[in-house]
Amino acid sequence: MRVWAVSDIHTDYAQNLEWVRALAAGGGGSVAGLSRDVLLVAGDVSDDLATLEKTLQPLVDAFAHVFFVPGNHDLWVRRDERGQYDSLEKLRRVQALCARLGVRTEPACVGGVWIFPILSWYHASWDREPDVPGAHPISKARPGCVMLDFHVCSWASAPHLSPHNDSLALHFDALNEPAFSRALQEQAAAAGGARPPVLSFSHFLPRQELLPEKRMLYQPNLAKAAGSDALEARVRRLRPLAHVFGHTHFSWDAEVEGVRYVQWPLGYPQEHARRRGGGAGWLPLPLFDSDAVRPGVGDGRSGLAPPQACYWSDLYSTYPRNPANITAAPWVTTTTRA
Repeated sequence: MRVWAVSDIHTDYAQNLEWVRALAAGGGGSVAGLSRDVLLVAGDVSDDLATLEKTLQPLVDAFAHVFFVPGNHDLWVRRDERGQYDSLEKLRRVQALCARLGVRTEPACVGGVWIFPILSWYHASWDREPDVPGAHPISKARPGCVMLDFHVCSWASAPHLSPHNDSLALHFDALNEPAFSRALQEQAAAAGGARPPVLSFSHFLPRQELLPEKRMLYQPNLAKAAGSDALEARVRRLRPLAHVFGHTHFSWDAEVEGVRYVQWPLGYPQEHARRRGGGAGWLPLPLFDSDAVRPGVGDGRSGLAPPQACYWSDLYSTYPRNPANITAAPWVTTTTRA
């Protein structure tokens, strides 16, 4: 049994939806035997429930198990939904759709591997690194704005929740219970002292070192809408072999404190086209293979696929991040105030 991972498939774009259908049909002949495999989808599929269903259904048909955790785009409230419900109700509807399709949104053990989807939301105080002077606030609307959440997400049913503090992050983290703790208890009871392979995934980032330095980013303040301390605490509690994340659209593969952190985004069509060969033949990452695990040896780490070449994580493995350097790169200066 293989465990594949992907994030940010954004199937509001017809080209991306066709990619999903081709994958489900066998990846254009480059993927075989998906019917016994697992797919982790780390958020940002579509803000349209009908498109979400059109995306997940062929994946459910192709894979033995599909796990999904919603991202921020999945909880945008569309014009035809405004006045009917907010993003919290949208989350419930997304989860209900997943339940109807057979998509897993809670922790489960499949093929001897524990999979933990982790709901999360970001908060600005997660960012503890120095700011680039003059960078645009992440919450301000402007041409080319990359973060529309502050304008198209609604929390009207819970006025005590605000995107301007950590209340949303704590609320989303609490939604992981009681399923999270129950799964940990089941895991401990079944293990009999041994540690089974554990994989976890979220849409947002648990650690800031999984993001390029601010001086390198077109949106230097991206970190203020990217990660969660509560999410990091859950990952530390789990101690998974690997944690998959999404959101920033930067491919990433790095080990930090014994956990392998991976981002493998399809991204927008223009991002996909910049890949080698125009992205032809690009597939989800085969992260783990249970058939490669040596019985009775370690915690299943032998089942992990070899590390992938990813620009930013490879760069930082050679030249460590230096967040104290806040001199904006030349391509960043156009995104800061004069």
